[in-house]
Amino acid sequence: MTDTQRDWRPRVVEAAVNLQGRRVGLSPDRPVFFGRADRDDVVGLDPSDMGISAVAGSVEWDLGLWWVVNRSGKRPLLLDDGRSGVPQTLRCGQRYAISVRRLSVLVRGAIRTHPIVVEIPPEDLACVETGKASSGTLTFDIDLSDADRDVLVAMASGYLRNFPFNDPRPRTYQEVGDILGPPWNKTKVRRRVDRLKERLARASLYFDGPHANYDLIEYLVTNGIIGPSDLSRLHRNT
Repeated sequence: MTDTQRDWRPRVVEAAVNLQGRRVGLSPDRPVFFGRADRDDVVGLDPSDMGISAVAGSVEWDLGLWWVVNRSGKRPLLLDDGRSGVPQTLRCGQRYAISVRRLSVLVRGAIRTHPIVVEIPPEDLACVETGKASSGTLTFDIDLSDADRDVLVAMASGYLRNFPFNDPRPRTYQEVGDILGPPWNKTKVRRRVDRLKERLARASLYFDGPHANYDLIEYLVTNGIIGPSDLSRLHRNT
């Protein structure tokens, strides 16, 4: 049986995610998302711990396998399969094919580390050699218009400049409007960024909460979606 045939086969599995005493069942059409606070379709770990992303990760079925997906834009996940004694780092945007019956996922916050245990039936485990990574990259297709890119580069300009001129914080909506000049202003910049976040959320890439713009800009810069060469776009407005 091929992976494609397996992926589309109707099935009921006894897979589950244990989150701090809560056991949440898994099925191919019911992934588990986890993050900072409880919300629709997201299991919260600690609403007071601002070091956790709003959506830190998920456990889901794809290509005939169960995966842990890092959906954070700022923090890695740590995976302990009980084999090597050293947790494996799952970076932002990556996913890991689960190859052990019990996998510990460690979500590091600002206050403490939050453990999650994923339990998978033997017949659903990925077949990989011990000691070899089974992670792959989960990429998101982010389609940016010229106006989107202008706004994001202005917002990220402090990240993109070399030391000692760098300032790793997103510019405010007012600052972006001032950098770009008319017809941009604080309101138009906010609306543009909000529409982008809505598009990304429809693709299951979430940026919300009080640190949403930090997470968004760090994701874009870390993944090379915008970079120092884009600063030339701002010269048209000066």
